[in-house]
Amino acid sequence: MGATTVLSEFASRTRFSDISAEAIAATKRHILDCTGVGLAATVEPAGRIILDMTRDQGGTPQARVFGFDRRTSAVSAAWANGSLAHLLDFDDTGFSHPTACILPAALALAEEAGASGADLVAAVCVGLEVFERMSAAGRSHEPELRRRGFHPTSLYGCSAAAAAAGSIVKLAPGQMAVAIGLAAANAGGLTQHFGTWGKGIHAGNSARAGVTAVLLAARDFFADPHGLDGDYGFYSAFHGEGHFDLRQVGEKLGTHWSIVDPGLTVKRYPCCGGNLRALDAALGLIEENGIQFDDVAKLEVDVHPDLLNTVRFHKPTQGFRGKFSLDYVLAAMLLDARVDLDSFSDAYCNAPRMRASLDKVQINTHPEWGDDHASRRKSPVTITLKDGRKLTKLVDKVRGSPGNPMTRDELVAKYHGCASRVLKGERLERSLSALENLEKLGTVGELMDTLTA
Repeated sequence: MGATTVLSEFASRTRFSDISAEAIAATKRHILDCTGVGLAATVEPAGRIILDMTRDQGGTPQARVFGFDRRTSAVSAAWANGSLAHLLDFDDTGFSHPTACILPAALALAEEAGASGADLVAAVCVGLEVFERMSAAGRSHEPELRRRGFHPTSLYGCSAAAAAAGSIVKLAPGQMAVAIGLAAANAGGLTQHFGTWGKGIHAGNSARAGVTAVLLAARDFFADPHGLDGDYGFYSAFHGEGHFDLRQVGEKLGTHWSIVDPGLTVKRYPCCGGNLRALDAALGLIEENGIQFDDVAKLEVDVHPDLLNTVRFHKPTQGFRGKFSLDYVLAAMLLDARVDLDSFSDAYCNAPRMRASLDKVQINTHPEWGDDHASRRKSPVTITLKDGRKLTKLVDKVRGSPGNPMTRDELVAKYHGCASRVLKGERLERSLSALENLEKLGTVGELMDTLTA
């Protein structure tokens, strides 16, 4: 069977009872995380524009948006929630940013379909599996795609979103194949938008593409059923002959769950995942040695040049660009021993104390390091103190990663910090309870009732 057929049959047949308890628990953690960061984005200037756009577009009231006081069409809700979930770059990362594409697509169809909380968890888990299998099949070529400007989130996110949304409405395998292939025709996303509000829209566009494809397929829309693996399909177009291995798609599919292994990272900091190792290393040095800003003469970080294709802005003067600036986030950590949602305002960015901290940060590139994934991502940090001491730390598994997971208390603290920008008091706690007990909810509407201020 071709890759499209393999994935469509898996997505059509898989139900909550088919998924391992470990995969269910992991999927719920990422639903909780994605919902929180989506809520946090609604109060940002860009988030308000997204909500205003959604309000202006109107549409048949079918689905709700995070923190929004009215219903809109399923297609608009998918776009809005996806854009909000990815806007702050605080959503999960690993095989790119799947949950921000997948959860909004599933939510968009869940209320009208009368889906249960268990149905939603299963649909998101299915979408995550499709995303990772598609990504794994072309992973050897992914660095080249990134160098050329493609953003993997919105390459694989469209079909993964279709798989999740199709699971909600229980598409037949043939319909699912059409939906996955139609959604793939919308794949894109340019890394040129990194460091701007435009990057968040990549996930919104993926969620919208997935829902649109499912709504068409459910009406038996005629389209090619080999949209991924056909001679002129997704892999041929984006990766090219010899740059993908579709055997990766079906290997142990349905028995080995990608959300467990390799898993995803819940972000500790609201910025590009390429910054996380260096930030954990810097924070570790600061906390372990009681370092104060005035003690520091210099902070150095050593990286492979490829990392700077992503975290490429140097001493930015716009706070939002700091999310994709390695020296910026390290300067913020050096200054305040934290990097959080308040670290990326223009006022913070251009404050004299922040500019002084930026002057202490130096990035050293190492083209001689190997071209393997581990070498491209490592980023040891060295702090030189004014008394002459040099302290170095290298972090392999960042906090929040599968090899170094957050505790429940840390996950809840992150959710509270994000969601409390919109939800207060009892409503905040009810939303948390609904998310942590999602598989027990009779309808997804019960969850959405708790997510509106």
